[in-house]
Amino acid sequence: MGQGYRIGVIAPHLDGEYYGRMLPFIHQAIRDIESQLFAIQVADDYLGIMALEEPIAFGIVEAWIVILPSASASFLEFLRKSEKPFVCIGFPSPFQQGQSVLVDNRVSMKKMVNHLIDHGHREIAFIGHLDQYDLHERYLGYRDALEERGVPFDDRLIIKTNDNLLESGILATEKLLQMGLPFTAVAAGSDLNALGVIDCLQSKGYSIPKDVAVTGFDDIHQAAVNYPSVTTSRQPFEEMAKEAVSRILDMLEGRELTDNTVYVPAQFIVRSSCACAERTQFHSAAHFDTYLQSLSQLRTSLHNITVNNYKMTKGLILATKEEKIHISNLFWNLSHWGCLALWEEDENQQRHLVVRQVFSKNGHRVPLEGSKYSLEEFPPLDFLPPGALPGGEDIVILHPVKSDLQNWGYIALVGPLDPLNNFVANDLSRHSFTILAVALERELLFQQVRSIAEKLEIVSRTTNDGIWDWDLETNKIDWNIRAHKILSRSTERLTDEPESFLELVHPDDQRLIKATFMEPDKMRKMDKPVQLELRIRGLDGQFLWVFLAGDRVWNAAGEATRIIGSLTDITEKKLNEARITQLAYEDALTGLPNRLLFKDQLQTAMEDRKRDGRKLAVMMIDLDRFKIVNDTLGHQAGDLLLQRVAHSLRECVGEQDIIARLGGDEFIVLLSVIDGVEDVVLVADKMLQTLTRPFFLEGQEFYLSASIGACLYPNHGEDVDSLIKYADLAMYYTKDNSGNALKIYTPTLSSKRVERFNMETGLRYALERGELVVHFQPQISLSTGKVYGAETLLRWQTPDGKTIQPGDFIPLAEETGLIIPIGQWVLEQACLECKRWIHAGMPSLVISVNISALQFQQEHFPDLVRKVLKDTDIQPFNLCLEITEHTAVQNLEHSIKMLGELVEIGVKIAIDDFGIGQSSLLWLKKLPVHIVKIDPSFILNMIEDSDDDAIAKAVIEMSHSLGLSVTAEGVETESQLQRLQQLQCDRIQGFFTGRPMSSDQFIAYFLEISSWMS
Repeated sequence: MGQGYRIGVIAPHLDGEYYGRMLPFIHQAIRDIESQLFAIQVADDYLGIMALEEPIAFGIVEAWIVILPSASASFLEFLRKSEKPFVCIGFPSPFQQGQSVLVDNRVSMKKMVNHLIDHGHREIAFIGHLDQYDLHERYLGYRDALEERGVPFDDRLIIKTNDNLLESGILATEKLLQMGLPFTAVAAGSDLNALGVIDCLQSKGYSIPKDVAVTGFDDIHQAAVNYPSVTTSRQPFEEMAKEAVSRILDMLEGRELTDNTVYVPAQFIVRSSCACAERTQFHSAAHFDTYLQSLSQLRTSLHNITVNNYKMTKGLILATKEEKIHISNLFWNLSHWGCLALWEEDENQQRHLVVRQVFSKNGHRVPLEGSKYSLEEFPPLDFLPPGALPGGEDIVILHPVKSDLQNWGYIALVGPLDPLNNFVANDLSRHSFTILAVALERELLFQQVRSIAEKLEIVSRTTNDGIWDWDLETNKIDWNIRAHKILSRSTERLTDEPESFLELVHPDDQRLIKATFMEPDKMRKMDKPVQLELRIRGLDGQFLWVFLAGDRVWNAAGEATRIIGSLTDITEKKLNEARITQLAYEDALTGLPNRLLFKDQLQTAMEDRKRDGRKLAVMMIDLDRFKIVNDTLGHQAGDLLLQRVAHSLRECVGEQDIIARLGGDEFIVLLSVIDGVEDVVLVADKMLQTLTRPFFLEGQEFYLSASIGACLYPNHGEDVDSLIKYADLAMYYTKDNSGNALKIYTPTLSSKRVERFNMETGLRYALERGELVVHFQPQISLSTGKVYGAETLLRWQTPDGKTIQPGDFIPLAEETGLIIPIGQWVLEQACLECKRWIHAGMPSLVISVNISALQFQQEHFPDLVRKVLKDTDIQPFNLCLEITEHTAVQNLEHSIKMLGELVEIGVKIAIDDFGIGQSSLLWLKKLPVHIVKIDPSFILNMIEDSDDDAIAKAVIEMSHSLGLSVTAEGVETESQLQRLQQLQCDRIQGFFTGRPMSSDQFIAYFLEISSWMS
């Protein structure tokens, strides 16, 4: 006798010919040992769910019975590790510790097929769902019988079905007939398949069993009352249930079992479908009474379905007539007690099941709404009604509540088993689970719609945007006061006629308006919202920019009747964008073109030379003794010298030639048209002579020299990158040979590639040799002074003791693809160190990791992030991924998709190096990002340079207007910090607040800052 154990049963459904007949026997056997049954129904046909994923009630239930493979591999693994007793019914246990109770399907089917062979059949087809364990065993029994009796096997007579239901039997028979193969008998894997076979054959004019004999398996009620009745094998449900519960009890009470698997024989039932007996022939009066009882039970069941359908429809009407559904109004059949618990997160982002609805038809105690429970401890045992106690007549039913939108939680129901559920899939309460999930989804959508409506109402009253409403039926446009105010600066008067707005628009933009805005019929058919940037003619002769957006409103017939939209003044934004674009192509210090513009102009010049057959040259210039100035007078004097050098070099080239600054003390020159090397030598001599003249800075004379390298197009290269590379190689040759000279590229200079190869080889082994290390540079919140987090920075420490900076090897890693494993290693190391920080008392810190363009292009990158977060056990909000603006806008569609997936994970996204590329702040509206990082080049001179200060201010203000926070990089002075505070920048990062440091140093740094703050 048991000791009041709690035993869980996992099954796809709790009704029908299989589960509905098995469950009452299991329940009775559990009651016999004074124990308690928890039945978990896991299947959801609406969502295609067939297996239990989560360990619901795992802390409550002491042993488990799994009916067919209805528990997922992850749940079974969880069960194995817990070492709780479990028994599998209908399929072998995947683990040695588990027990299995199986029907002897193979022997039973062999007996069935031998019976057909004894009738003289040799062309016997087999129809069944072979992917299911017990059906595959029956198929093997079919093969055994053929082999034993010497009947040839023909695999064309094997028809696989998708399930064990009647429709699959019909489809399989149609396929068999279409093949045109001779057959005189069909052994079906299930009774419903067999009934489908009979229905199909009879509809085609075949007589059963005269033309074709048919057998089934399971002995469902319909098999006995069908015409003809079906010869079958009866499932030993009672014996299987008793054996399973008996084995559970033995394991719970520590008794050893000699065999992990027990086979229960099925009973062979001979009826008329194999030509053994006619419908009118019964073995006895008791047999006839059984037949009549089956008919009566089926009739009662069908009547019950009709009544239940009515009740469920009535319940559905009651449940959904209000905005919020209550579970007491749903149809739960005989259940008299219920508790709905939904997933919610607490302030520590820990998930709990929170009780939100309860009911008790008999007045029993129910949990308090708002009570929290863990998944493993739900449902609350203390509140279960008396009938669910050990030995009671009630069972506890658990069911996940899920919809397409999300996993909502679980519902627990208590009540007796419906005795009619073992005839057909009669438990219509299963549909209530789907209705409940959809109702919760509808309730959430109602809340979201209400919230959106409230926000729109507030926005409409307070926004600086204009609102317009175009009635497509009357072809009139209503403009609100703000729209009139924005457009009041125009030279024309605005009315409700669409043509009046057209008169305001710049002539070059009127084509856009006419194409999309002036044709109501065309607008009705558009499948995308209107989004246009337009220029409006102003009173002062200037043009103001506006952003026009709108979308259609549909009527019940699916026709667009109105278009409602907004009008935004974006003049200032456009001016800032123009300035940012200018800076993207211009060196901020010297006013010369930068690398990006130079490459564009070089490409254009190459195309011109290709057409006219002439030559051009690229010259790379590096100042030889520039470092002396910086070391002697500081960077400000060095910047002044660079400006003077740039001016001097510009005077050495022609008007059509281009000189650009690459950075530091490097310049590059394009001689657009040359006749030969002599022209290059002439220009180089002029430059070297100019640089040898003294430059006066702060009362001191400075003498410079330069290393110059050059190459020619098309002699040395035929693409932009090759020309720049070869000029660079020649320049380094000059520098290595004392400088102050010109070197023209020759192929022998490519020996530099050997050095690159050596670095690449070393880099390939750097990761496995442990030569790569990560440092962390603090990020400080300007509003609180607290440490917000840190950016992860990579260093390469070679075996000879040298430290290679990322700028020297990261480009090589990206070019060779090594950035993929290196980037993954950096992400893992950063998250592991973040976990150390959390354990050290820093739970809210954010670790930032730079993501390369190559990593970002990988479709599976979000999966990698999920895996790293799981493996390192840190929360998504602790991680920020940084991508450069160039990477973000290179493929905008891919970026939106990829960043959207990453944001769904919960990590933060930062746009790095903002301001130095070609991107627009408007693009940030399209990208799901959280943080903008201002490039250090704008911070370095923001105190002295009003342009840099204006750019920093514009980026901060416009980022805030988009709901984004801003981090300024490269902060090196207190004056820069104070100015950024005035501009309300959110965070800073730079040498002034902390250089890159090891993880241990960062922990000490954090604790020191925290002690100051306290």
